[in-house]
Amino acid sequence: MENGKKYAYVKAAQAFLYDEGGEVVDEVLSGWAVEVLSGGPMVSVRTHYGYEGRIRQDCLAFADAQFLKDRDAGGRTLMVRRRSADLLSQPRVQGKVLQTLPAGALVTLTEQGRKQDGYAHVRAADGREGFISSALVFPRPDSDGLLYDDPDGTWLLHQKVLLSCGKDSARQAAVRASIADAAKTYLGTQYRWGGHSGQGTDCSGLALMSYMMNGILIYRDAKIVEGFPVRRIDPKDMKTGDLLYFPGHVAIYLGDGIYIHSTGHAGDFGVVFGSLVPGKPGYRQDLEGRCTAVGSVF
Repeated sequence: MENGKKYAYVKAAQAFLYDEGGEVVDEVLSGWAVEVLSGGPMVSVRTHYGYEGRIRQDCLAFADAQFLKDRDAGGRTLMVRRRSADLLSQPRVQGKVLQTLPAGALVTLTEQGRKQDGYAHVRAADGREGFISSALVFPRPDSDGLLYDDPDGTWLLHQKVLLSCGKDSARQAAVRASIADAAKTYLGTQYRWGGHSGQGTDCSGLALMSYMMNGILIYRDAKIVEGFPVRRIDPKDMKTGDLLYFPGHVAIYLGDGIYIHSTGHAGDFGVVFGSLVPGKPGYRQDLEGRCTAVGSVF
């Protein structure tokens, strides 16, 4: 507890957040931190990207602010970078699968060693230790700073990656391309309302994860909200990685009139490419002329 605040982290592989009416509003993944707003069997929480909902208490392990700060500063927190990753009992493909973690889940590198024959020895949020392919994880690019260090409410607008980009066009281009590449790893994933894992994601979940994997935390829903880093830009200025907003929907622009999105539209029902150009594959006539805004963090 710090300044009267209570914290926890998700110990389940993945869990859902619900609104007061019991409907799914979001999905939280293994290792993700939350601020505890009120207790009970269903705990009201705020996520490390500012979203609120209710989660089952048995999905959480309680922690303090120092725990969150230490793991942000320690450099030993890794994020799963593929759709899923197996935690194995041995550093070999024949190892027993102890747990399967979704893209975006967090694990902690143990003292046993950073690499063993292409594997990292890690501890999952539920306490289990095992080996995970080094190709499936990378150093956590985001942080829990919003939860423990945001006295003026502007942390989301001043994140390390955005500050490092500044007006450096080459750096911006690299981050834009990386956002697009992250989104493409979800191609073929089914549509899931409130989801953003390799098992299923909705449109804003895909956008959230694509940015989070590049160290940028944006608003969870399909709209531009003040206090978050996405700002409205002129459509003629849109570039790879920018966001296209439609009524109740958001997509990631890839360039040359192509975008990627997760849609519940019949025939797609998942993450697919789309096109803004009539007659091209992926063009949606029902979306024609309905783009209400283009947003960018740059």
